[in-house]
Amino acid sequence: MIRLILIFTFLIVNLSQLSLAKIASVIGNPNTEEIYFEVNKDTRNYPASLTKIMTLYIIFDEIKLGNLGLNDEIKFSKYATLQQPSKLNIDINDSITLDEAIDALIVKSANDVAVAVAEKISGSEKKFVKKMNKYAKRLKLKNTNFANPHGLPNKSNLSSAYDIFLLSSKLVKNYPEYLYRFKKIKIKIKGKTYKTHNKLLIKDNKYVGLKTGYIRKSGFQISLLSKTNNNYLLGIYFGGNSAKERDNKIHFLMNKYQNKNSKILVKKETSKTNKSKKKIIIQTSSFKKISLSKKHIVFMTNKFDFLRQFNHHIGKNGKYFTSYLEIPNYKLANSICEKIKLKRLDCIVKTI
Repeated sequence: MIRLILIFTFLIVNLSQLSLAKIASVIGNPNTEEIYFEVNKDTRNYPASLTKIMTLYIIFDEIKLGNLGLNDEIKFSKYATLQQPSKLNIDINDSITLDEAIDALIVKSANDVAVAVAEKISGSEKKFVKKMNKYAKRLKLKNTNFANPHGLPNKSNLSSAYDIFLLSSKLVKNYPEYLYRFKKIKIKIKGKTYKTHNKLLIKDNKYVGLKTGYIRKSGFQISLLSKTNNNYLLGIYFGGNSAKERDNKIHFLMNKYQNKNSKILVKKETSKTNKSKKKIIIQTSSFKKISLSKKHIVFMTNKFDFLRQFNHHIGKNGKYFTSYLEIPNYKLANSICEKIKLKRLDCIVKTI
C-alpha cells in the first residue's frame, strides 16, 4: 500500500510539472523577421537550453569586440564543475579552448561549459546574467528574463517563442560566419566524441541547426534554421511531450511554410538583382583541367565543414577552370578567406 501511494504521488507531481509546459510556435523569415505562423507566441515559458543561444550570441559579440579569441583558455571553477548534466565533466582548474567551448555549447549543450564561459567573460555567473538581460533589453526581447547562462530549472529564467525567434534571427543576421558550427553532427573534445541532440540535422540536409532544449517543466523545445536555395527559414517550437513529437511538428511546419518563404525572397532578390548584377565570390582554385577543379571542391568541403552550406561553381577563364563559391556579403567572404588562408590554401575575394 505504501509503495502504491508513493508511485501515485510521484506520478501526480511529475504530471503536474509536465502540465506547465505550454505549446507555442513561431515560423518566419529570420532576415526580414516576417512571421508566417504563430501560436501562443508571447506566452512566457521556460526556454531550457535555448537560453544558450544568448550565451553564444554574447560570445560572438565578445570575439567581434576583440575581448575574446578562439584560442583563449576557458578554465573550469569548482562551481562550473558542479552544474547538472548535460556537461563535459571537466575537472576543476582544467581548461578547454573557446573554440571547443562554442562547439560544446551547441552540440553537447554542456551546462558546465556555459558557466565556465560566463565566468571567463564577466568574472562570475551573476555578472554574466546581468549582461544577458542587458542584451535582452537591447534586442527588444519583451517577455524574456534570464537567470542563468544554460537554462537549467529556475522560476525566473523565462522567455517566449517570439523572443527566441527574434534572438535567433539576430544571431543569423549578425553572425552568419558561425552558422556552419550549428550544422555539426559530432565533435571531439579531450579525446571524447559527443553527438548532437538535434536529430533533424541527420534526417534532412536543409537544416542548418541552431539549438534544442529540454527540462521537465518546459517540455521539448527547439530553435531550428533551414536553408533552401539560399533562403533561410526559422522555426521555434515550445512544449513538446517528447523529442520525437517536437521534431515531427516543427519539421511539418517548416516544410509547410518553406514555399511561401522562397516565393517572397525570390521576388525581393529579383528586384535587387535588377539594380546590381554583381555577385561576391570566393575563388579557391584555378586548373587547366575541369576534373581537377571538381576534385578541389570535394577536398575543400571535406577540409572545411562550413563550406558545405554554400553553392560551389566552376567557371572558365581563358584556358583555366576556376572553382568558386557565392557569398552574401564582403564581411563573411573575408572571414571565410582568412580561415582558408590559415591552412596555406589559395583564396581570393572577387565580384563578378
